[in-house]
Parts: sequence; C-alpha cells; structure tokens
Amino acid sequence: MMDINVIYISGSPRENSNTDYLLRITQSITGGTFIKLSKHHIGYWSENIVEDDMDKTIIPLILQADSIVLGSPVYFNNVSAQMKTFMDRMGPLHGKMERLRNKIGGAIVVGRRDGVEGAITAINAFFLKHEMIPANRGVCGFAWEEGEIKQDIEAIESAKKLGHRIIALVELTKRES
Repeated sequence: MMDINVIYISGSPRENSNTDYLLRITQSITGGTFIKLSKHHIGYWSENIVEDDMDKTIIPLILQADSIVLGSPVYFNNVSAQMKTFMDRMGPLHGKMERLRNKIGGAIVVGRRDGVEGAITAINAFFLKHEMIPANRGVCGFAWEEGEIKQDIEAIESAKKLGHRIIALVELTKRES
C-alpha cells in the first residue's frame, strides 16, 4: 500500500459521538489525522477574520491531504452547524481551491433516519463544488444515544468499505499523475 494522507473532520459537537465512532473506523483502515471542529475556533465567512484555527491549522492540513473525510451528525435534516461553518469557510479562499481538485472525498453522517439524505447530499455537493472525487455515495449511520451506532452493523461495514475505497482511489489518482 502506498503512503496516503487522509484528513478526518468531525462536525459533531458531542464527545464520544456516534459520528466520531464511524470516522475512527474508517481512519483505522487508512490512517490519517482526526480533527474535531468543536475543539477549534472557526469564524464565520462574513466576519473580518484575521487568523483563526481554519487558517493556522485546518486549511494547511487539508491542502496537503490526498483525501478528506467529512463526518456530521444530522440534527435538522442537514449537516451540523459546525460542519456547515467549516464548509462555508472553505468557499472564499481564492487561489487555493484548485488545490482540492481531484482529492478524494468521503462522507459519513449519523442520524435518526430523517435528514441523512440531505446531509450526504450537502457533503457530496461540497466535494463536487471543489472538483473533488467522492469515494462513494457516503456512509449513513442510524443512531441517537451515545454508543448506539455500535448496533448499526451495516454502517460499520460501510465505514470499513469507505476506507478501502479511499485507498484504492488515492493509489489510482497518484499513479495517473
């Protein structure tokens, strides 16, 4: 296996979240760096931001990555506020976004059922906007209470498959370049 650099970004504000659990399963396949957005100061797009954790920490890691996996809980038919703020902040970085082109994207969402489709669509739309390559349709986990995701065997298997798919796609894109 080729050396790959994968960044995992969790939009869950909860400690020990179900979303983090699935992200960590995929990370166990690929390796990589885990970032929990709730532990970082990220200003809003419309603010006059001098320098925050997006500029100092997160964006430099993303620009070096081969693959980016975004994970979010579904609270109201879409990604969390933390994930949406992250996605919005990636938009106005003129001159750097072409550096996301052809990176592999992975989507993981966890919810009660309603809204998971909207959250997956939002994440994949983010990837396509930046000319990234979605690894697959995305992983949908069904859970609410802490640890409940461990009962969703299908989501756990899908998270593992996502990891293997990311490896295959990164190796393919590196061979082509």
